[in-house]
Amino acid sequence: MQNYPELKLFLFFCLGFLSTPLMLGARVEISGVTFGEFSAARDPGSRYLENWTDISISKGRFRMGGRFSLHQPPASFGRQDTTWGLTHRFVEYQNGGFKFRIGNFYTLLGRGLVLRAFDHQSLRWDSNIDGAKLDYANRFYEIELLGGRPRKTRLSEQEMSKNTPATGKKLPALYGGQVRLKPLQSIHLGATGVYTEPGAAATEGFFRGSVFSELFSEFGTAYGEFAQVKYPAGQNPEYGRSLYVSASTMLGYLGLAGEYKLYKNFAVFDGLLSNPPTATREHLFTLLNRHQLVQNLQDERGYAFEMNYPFFEMGLLTASFSRTTDSRFNNMLQEAYSQLEIDDLLNGEWIFAGALQKEYSKRYLHAVVYTAQQLSRFYALLFTFEHLHARDRATEPDRMFYDQLLTIGLSKSPRWTLSLITEHSTDFTVDPAYQPGNTPVRHFYWNGGQLDVNIYRNFDLSIFAGKRRKGKLCAGGVCVVKPELEGVEVTLTGRF
Repeated sequence: MQNYPELKLFLFFCLGFLSTPLMLGARVEISGVTFGEFSAARDPGSRYLENWTDISISKGRFRMGGRFSLHQPPASFGRQDTTWGLTHRFVEYQNGGFKFRIGNFYTLLGRGLVLRAFDHQSLRWDSNIDGAKLDYANRFYEIELLGGRPRKTRLSEQEMSKNTPATGKKLPALYGGQVRLKPLQSIHLGATGVYTEPGAAATEGFFRGSVFSELFSEFGTAYGEFAQVKYPAGQNPEYGRSLYVSASTMLGYLGLAGEYKLYKNFAVFDGLLSNPPTATREHLFTLLNRHQLVQNLQDERGYAFEMNYPFFEMGLLTASFSRTTDSRFNNMLQEAYSQLEIDDLLNGEWIFAGALQKEYSKRYLHAVVYTAQQLSRFYALLFTFEHLHARDRATEPDRMFYDQLLTIGLSKSPRWTLSLITEHSTDFTVDPAYQPGNTPVRHFYWNGGQLDVNIYRNFDLSIFAGKRRKGKLCAGGVCVVKPELEGVEVTLTGRF
């Protein structure tokens, strides 16, 4: 381990931490979680072996832990180097409302307009900050102070190399925090602020901050936040601004919610450190999720409304509408969505959904049917059918095609689920030999099987074998394009 001094130091602290309670007779709690993905595919660009293992050791008011990660090679959509080793380590002390942590941490200031450092392993996103964080909270106010160097989640082609440390490349150090005042139980007022040091190519740092308020009442909730960034002198533009407002209420059984956003020139470090609300609905169904909003904090504005109403005491009806545009009112994503959930119909659960999505010159029509039919006390039949009809007016003539995704599964609760998955498309651009102007009607298929197993309640194993189509995967405005898979993919999640 001579090439990994941080790992040796971390193990030294762990041994010391464990030996202390043994001498004092105190109780130590050890917990952890591991998540790994392995792909054996025909295409080298779809092969990867990735693992994140977190271990936490607690004793009284103290807690320490670390993460060992392996990315060999990294998934092509992750834009990170091949690395392995100790990527996180921390020591934390908590006493009542006081908490102090040194090492790697995540944070959310306000609603993420000024700063959000978070982890999403399926998207290969990890913007942790390596430094220190102090939190204090009581009935009347909350304070958070932080400082450190954030990890650069996405690397440019020029930065990709084979000598990246396991902890990743770092962005310039930042310092800041937030204050939340609670003069009344129903009213919260606050402010956030972050100063970023100059980078290698800059001569001065810059500051960004926000003010926010939040209201709670028997009629509903409301939140508003305004943020501004002042860039270094000589940079154009000199200022960036963001605004986010949301509200929700209940009118009898009717639930209503709305959001509004305006983000202008706020993509600090290409948006790697900010992740404000998208004001759009996120979807779990595959074809709907492929056409989600890719957040652009340089030029984005929009709104969203949602309604929920019980359906004859046996289900829930949901309807929503959202629209996000740029400053020229070009549709980045416009969506009208409706969903009906029925708890008990024909001895099963049902979901019926439909959507109309528009993005720039493209239009997508969706229809979804899902059901879980109880066959016996332990066995259930799962069925999902998704249909998409697409039209692109930017081509001549208009490009039209449809996609269909069918999933049929047999489940034994809570042990295992065996599924057959098939996708069909007439999108001729899927063909590697496609040339503009040549648009013959062709049919493309991707077939596979998947086994999901729960082992001793603490381990979830998923094995997919076959062909899976290339597609976009999104969460919170962050999207990646997973490459096509022809082979085997294994995913394991464990808790101990």
